Formats: sequence, structure tokens, C-alpha cells
Amino acid sequence: MKTHFSMFRHTRLLTAFLATCLNLTTSAQTAKQVLDNTVALFNNNGIEAAFIATSYEGTTPAGEASGTMYMKGNKFKMASTEMTTWFDGQTQWSLLEGSDEVNVTEPSAEEQAAVNPAVLLSAYKQGYNMRMRRSTLRGKPTFVVTLTAKSQRDDMFSMVLLDIEQGTYTPYCIRAKQGDNWLRLVIRSFRTGLSLADDSFVFPSQDYPDVDVIDLR
Repeated sequence: MKTHFSMFRHTRLLTAFLATCLNLTTSAQTAKQVLDNTVALFNNNGIEAAFIATSYEGTTPAGEASGTMYMKGNKFKMASTEMTTWFDGQTQWSLLEGSDEVNVTEPSAEEQAAVNPAVLLSAYKQGYNMRMRRSTLRGKPTFVVTLTAKSQRDDMFSMVLLDIEQGTYTPYCIRAKQGDNWLRLVIRSFRTGLSLADDSFVFPSQDYPDVDVIDLR
């Protein structure tokens, strides 16, 4: 994986190590329940989330972008300062800011995890051990869930940390490590229960008459 900042890595993210854990067996069960409740927010429920994404090479910030993401089930639209991405559940359109070309792809599961928080949040379902502690973030009580990969693979993060509000199960921050590098997604606002049409996750070609479609499928 490239170490420079990329929009395709916005939803895999940064820092901190977990200490003071509960007993692993009991904690793992509790951590799974917390993540189940968080992932349920994304299932067939229109969501709007404002975010700031930062990549780190070691502990040195390598780049930052901010924007807004709209999600429903496995569909999403991400509009940031660098790129706008639409994904309808199968096909993805990516348009760099100021570009006259939009790239069309059909991303793999691993590639989806690079841009879709719902996919990354679901990583706990396979390939990771879980543990959890309680903490405070932005003045509110949170769960800090740590996912540690059971095996080292190039297509997996070795560690993912999630800060989740205790009362609502809203994700506040997602941090992920691959190699020596971290990525962090800070969620500044999170709205659920929105009515989002399916075609809002498809590239609106009529709004971009001068943009060429580059089909890379």
C-alpha cells in the first residue's frame, strides 16, 4: 500500500494503544454487541456524516481531507475537498476535484473497506480478535473497541480502534494501522433516519456534461 494520503483510504484510520482491558472472553462478547449495534445504524438507514480524514507515516501527518459522506446499506456517496465518490453497491465512480474525467470501477471487498466506514466497521466479523474498555471523548462516555488481526495479511489492517458513544452507539473516531502507518477518520457529526434515494449513489452524468467517463471495469 502506498504511504501517501489517498481518498481511497479515508475510511481506514489512526493512533493510540489499548491498555487496562477486561477479561478477554467477557470483553469480546461485549465488544461484539457494541459493534453489532453500531453496524445496525448503517443497515438500510440513510446516514449523513461529516468527517476529517488524516493519514500518518509513522507518527508524522502525511495528509488531510475533510468532507461529508452519505450512506444507506452498502451504498455511499463521499464528497471531500479532494474527490467525490459514488458507490451504488456494485459500481463505483470517482471524480477528482478539478478533473475532467470520472473513473468507473467495480471495487473488491478490500477496496470497499478503504472508502466505506460500514465495511470497515464490519471487519470484526472475521479475522480479528476483540477487546474493549470504557473511556471519554468530547466530554461523552465512550466504548473503545480494539480489533487485532489474527494473522498478518497485506489486505488487512493489523489493528483497528473504534471510539463509540455509549448511549447511541454512534462512531466518533476510527483508527487503523497497516505496517508502520496509521489512518484516522474523525466523525464530526452523524445524522440517521434520512430518506436517501438510490440514484443519489450513482454518478449524475447530466450534471457533468463535460466530464469523460473512463470505464476501468
